[in-house]
Amino acid sequence: MRIIAAELSHETNRFSAVPTDLAAFERSGVHRGKAMFPALQNTATPIAGFLDAANEYDFDLIPTLAVWATPSGMVTKEALETLLIELLRGIASAGKVDGILLGLHGAMVAEHQPDADGYILRSIREQVGKRVPIVATLDLHANISQEMVDHADLLIGFDTYPHIDQRERAREAGSAIIRIINGEITPSASLVKPPMMPTSQNMATTGGPMAAILERAFRIEEVPEVLNVTVAGGFPPADVPECGFSVIVTTDNDPALAETLSWDLANFAWKQRDDFLGGVSTWDEAAAALRSIETGPLVLVDIGDNPWTGGPGDSVELLRFLLKQQVRSAAVALVKDPESVEVCRQAGVGSPVELTLGGKIDELHGRSLEASGYVQTLSDGKYVNRGPMHAGVQVDLGPSAVVRIDGVQVLISERAETPIDLNIFRRHGIEPTEMRILGIKGKGHFRASYEPIAERVMLVEGPGITGADLSRLTFSHVRRPIWPLDPDATFEREIG
Repeated sequence: MRIIAAELSHETNRFSAVPTDLAAFERSGVHRGKAMFPALQNTATPIAGFLDAANEYDFDLIPTLAVWATPSGMVTKEALETLLIELLRGIASAGKVDGILLGLHGAMVAEHQPDADGYILRSIREQVGKRVPIVATLDLHANISQEMVDHADLLIGFDTYPHIDQRERAREAGSAIIRIINGEITPSASLVKPPMMPTSQNMATTGGPMAAILERAFRIEEVPEVLNVTVAGGFPPADVPECGFSVIVTTDNDPALAETLSWDLANFAWKQRDDFLGGVSTWDEAAAALRSIETGPLVLVDIGDNPWTGGPGDSVELLRFLLKQQVRSAAVALVKDPESVEVCRQAGVGSPVELTLGGKIDELHGRSLEASGYVQTLSDGKYVNRGPMHAGVQVDLGPSAVVRIDGVQVLISERAETPIDLNIFRRHGIEPTEMRILGIKGKGHFRASYEPIAERVMLVEGPGITGADLSRLTFSHVRRPIWPLDPDATFEREIG
């Protein structure tokens, strides 16, 4: 049995001023052909999960292309078409295959294809025909479209946020495709999208509304006829008609049951919508928390400029706040500023520097900071995530520097990255468990690594395009009415 493995993934923030071109994918990591499996087999990623399934069920897994890019602006037409053509050629050159296993995000937007994931699935389907099953994994923040459902035999979404189950869900996809190929199951899916578009600061699956919704989903999966239940919270900054919450129930050849159960779960999710609000502290509350730290670390998270939600990463508002509070024993990750990195490299370790730090990419994330400090560390910016999220994945920040400014050690990098892993600090000579204050940019993925070491975690919202306040963004393409943009939006089951 011969099954294709591939990944083509991007989470697109339409409000970002940074386009996602082919070079952006190349920088983040492209694995081609036979190089795919050695590079990814020991990582917490979908490709590793496909490999687990191949080993467990003894089928031949054929490598083609595995590529993703850090969340940013719209994917260029050239980038998507180049990568998709490469993938389609890889599938064609494999000869006769029995199935396709595909890792997608579900919130990719291209210049010419707003529903880029649906376009990818449709393109593969048109090439391989209806008899070759396609099973794809999706991110929990996917904006799922009917086209995605129509052109895949089965869609399986991650069940965790932070997404620590990517490998497990991909192994599940591999198990399912074998059952489809063998004729044991005939998937029938129903997609329901209640008119709600929650932001993700309260979407952690360890508690709160998403945990309650998933608990109900898992109970539905206990029904013998049900193959999978996927719940996706959506990704508002993609600004497409498909934005928002999604429920897919897939049964074994029982479309009526799939429809009934999906509407029931969507209705339950709708009733939880207000619980997704809040969760963000004021800057005054953060200042009070700084004064009450016992041992630390207090983890302060700026959600306004989160690179993994498409923020540029060059906001210095959190750093400015910490300096104003005259803190000591603090570390901040990170500020994207290639110019400041070069100043540090020219000066050398131990040398004083005068920096105009951050605030250079656009006017949406605050102004620059004039700062004096000294260079503490220089590095190539490369490290490997310890996990649990993306364990084993190598990260490349590009040339980087740590500058001490008063009582704060600031990591400055050439490239933007969300510091989901503690090794971002350790690689640069900072032991996070010994700090009283850790200032990072993020939304939810950081929790897997930081909550176990934190005395307290607080979210704050600086200026930017990735926060919880959707009123900052001018939406042009989302369907309306939709909550919370339209508080009076209603949800009723469609008939027929």
